[in-house]
Amino acid sequence: MRPRKPGTVLIAGAGLAGARCAETLRAGGFEGRVILVGEEREVPYERPALSKEVLAGEREASALALRPPGFWDEAGIELVLRVRVERVRIAQRLAETSDGRILAWDSLVAATGARARRLASAGATPAGVRYLRTLEDAVTLRRELVPGARLAVVGSGFIGAEVASSARARGVDVALIGRGIAPFERILGGEVGRLLAERYRAHGVEVRLGVGVAGFHSRADGHVRAIVLDDGAEIACDAALVGVGTTLATEPLAGDGLTATDGSLPTDPCGRTGVPGVFACGDIASAWRPSLGLRLRFEHWTSAAGQAACVARTILGEECPYDDPPYFWSDQFGLRLQHVGFAESWARAEIEGEGNSFLVRYLDGDGRLLAGLAANRPREAAALRRELAAREALAA
Repeated sequence: MRPRKPGTVLIAGAGLAGARCAETLRAGGFEGRVILVGEEREVPYERPALSKEVLAGEREASALALRPPGFWDEAGIELVLRVRVERVRIAQRLAETSDGRILAWDSLVAATGARARRLASAGATPAGVRYLRTLEDAVTLRRELVPGARLAVVGSGFIGAEVASSARARGVDVALIGRGIAPFERILGGEVGRLLAERYRAHGVEVRLGVGVAGFHSRADGHVRAIVLDDGAEIACDAALVGVGTTLATEPLAGDGLTATDGSLPTDPCGRTGVPGVFACGDIASAWRPSLGLRLRFEHWTSAAGQAACVARTILGEECPYDDPPYFWSDQFGLRLQHVGFAESWARAEIEGEGNSFLVRYLDGDGRLLAGLAANRPREAAALRRELAAREALAA
C-alpha cells in the first residue's frame, strides 16, 4: 500500500462507516488532514447495541464508544460533533456545515447513513411515540421500559423484534404490530416468519399481523394511551416504538454531479461514485458486487465496516474492491439469528431443526445455495459463510 500524498479527506458522517474509514486512513499511513463530521453529540459508538443490550439494561451508554477516550486526538483525526454537512459544492471542492463552516477537501467520503422512517399516515403524533436510531433515542426509551408498562411496537422487522425482546426481558407487556403476514417475510420467507411469530407469542408478546396504524389516542396531558389500527382495533399502551424502516440521509450530497438512485449513491466495488474524488460507504451506498452481478445496498454492520475500510484503502492508492458475502445477525427472544448471502427470491427453503435451534438453506432452481439462516448454530453459520464466499469468489 502506498500512502497518498498529503491532502484533506472530509468524511461526512461519524457512524461506524465514517469512523472506520478515518481510522483505516491513518493506519494505512495517510499523512494529510482527516476531518470526521457527525451530527450526534456522542463520539462514534456501536449502534447495533441500542435495541439489544442498552434497552435491556445490560450495557450503559458510556460503554458503547468504538474507540477509547483520546483515540481520535492521538490519531490526528479532527472529530467535529453536533454538526452536519448541509451542502457540497463539487466543482469548488467545498462543503458547508450546519454551523456555518466552509470546509475544503481533496477527497470526500459520504457516510451520512440513514434516519428512522416516520409514520406517514397516522395523523398527529402524541408524546410517548418513539423512534430508535440514536443513543439518545435508546436512553429515552429505556426510561419508559419499567415492569408492568405497556409497549406497542409498530413494525415487525429487526428493530421491532429486538426492541420487543429487550422490553419483555424487562417485564414490559408488549404488542407487536406488522403489515406483513409474518415477521421478516420478505427476507426470510413466510415459513420462517411464522416460526418466529410463534416464538414471540410463546414469550408473551401479543402479535398483530396484516394490519397498519391508522392513528393514536392521547391522554389529557397529550401522552399516547392507545394505537388505533386500520381494522378499527385499539391497543392500549404507555409508550410506542415505531420501527418501519429508514430513509437515507443523502440530501446534502445529491446534485452538483452526484446522482442518487432510489435515495442511495451508486458506487463501484471500491466505493467510488461517478464523480472523481467522491466516495460513498455504509447505508447510503449501493455498491456494485461483481460476484452477484448486481448493485446492492445493505444496511448492516459488517457491510458498513468493510466498505469503509475499502474506501480508505482506495484513497491510499490501493485497488481494493469489497465483495464479501452479505452478513447480518440479530439477537431476539433467546435466538442468535445469523444470515449470510443475498436472495431476492429462491426456489425453495430447506429447514432443519426447530424451536431453539434451526438452519435454513435458501436454494435456487438448480439446488445451489443463495443464502442461509442459522439460529443458535454458530458453526453452521460459519460454514455457510465459507461456502458462499468460495462460490462468489469463483463467480467473480
